[in-house]
Amino acid sequence: MRRIPAASGAGVAALALLSLNACEVPDATADSPPNWTFTPTLRLGSTSGPDALYGVDEHSITLGPEGSFVVLDKGNYRVLTFDPNGTLVGEFGSQGEGPAAFGYPVAILGPRNDTIRVLDGRSSSYKVFDSGGEFLGQEPVDAIFELRNRQRLVERGTVIMREVGYRSDGPTVSDQVLLVRGQGDTLALATLVKRARGDLAVPECGILSISVSPLFDPALVWDAMSDVVAVNNQPEYVIQIFEGGTSSRLLERPIEAVAVSREDALRRIGEGSTVGLVGSAPCRLDPVEELETRGFEEQRQVVSAIRVDGDGWIWVRRHAAPLSEPDRFVTDVFDPDGLYQGTLPEAAPWPATFTADGRVVALETDELGIQSFVVYSVGRTGA
Repeated sequence: MRRIPAASGAGVAALALLSLNACEVPDATADSPPNWTFTPTLRLGSTSGPDALYGVDEHSITLGPEGSFVVLDKGNYRVLTFDPNGTLVGEFGSQGEGPAAFGYPVAILGPRNDTIRVLDGRSSSYKVFDSGGEFLGQEPVDAIFELRNRQRLVERGTVIMREVGYRSDGPTVSDQVLLVRGQGDTLALATLVKRARGDLAVPECGILSISVSPLFDPALVWDAMSDVVAVNNQPEYVIQIFEGGTSSRLLERPIEAVAVSREDALRRIGEGSTVGLVGSAPCRLDPVEELETRGFEEQRQVVSAIRVDGDGWIWVRRHAAPLSEPDRFVTDVFDPDGLYQGTLPEAAPWPATFTADGRVVALETDELGIQSFVVYSVGRTGA
């Protein structure tokens, strides 16, 4: 097992986690806190000025050459480049309909062959730039890719989630994780079949009907990096690992999906969802009528998110609170061999991506709503 030293620096506080005997493999039947530390080393973005970010999400960052960071500042219709020290060194893009402009930026992908791709909804295309921001061309989005922000470039292609029959009148729809390796070479890795959305009539709100999904709707949870794809497509704690498009192993923990009752579903709805037309006052739905139309799943899915880092470690975010309490999450970590190495507490940063040297890049929002990406070094004692 490899060892990564913790970074140090004056005035930089480390988020210290509880210790674990590093000589033993943790028992996957019980949570074990690993002896890891997370030390913030730099921050991308600020409260004001040219590097202030607006409307970013976990799909708004990728890595550039030589350790740089490339951020899609979606709310400002631009791409920012930060050097390895977190200093803003470049900017390109603008709002508009021109070849190099963004009408509705969705996600950023890269790098591949020294290029960065920005998925643009207005033009239904990838806007392709080199690492210096020079516009290289525009590629139409293939129908199989769709305009989804959940896309990952991997060694042998692109991984994407596709919704099948989303607007179907049938009782079920499907989500699929696809590995697209080239023209006519698409491999379906995993599928989740779930109940279709229902139509709720709300004439009292001035709306003919709205489309609503079942409460506790299951999700196809996945991530990919290098040549590894990790997928959870069921309520239980089972993570399927694909390498090179082939299923290689399962990661499992004996954590059962929580049963959902009608009382739980009503508690989740609360006083009812609010809807409304643009320019009109919001209208609150009747919670009982809303529940009757939406329905609810009988179990709450254990896994809520997955990350794969460049060394093959799998990070699994899961629910850690009863249905009667507000959502809380902890993170389980598995080494490249698929062995459970411990559970990180709620305070641990959740990765948006990882640097080439194993640092965690996390999206954070302060009490004023200011967004930034914070880069943490990871100390794994005994790992």
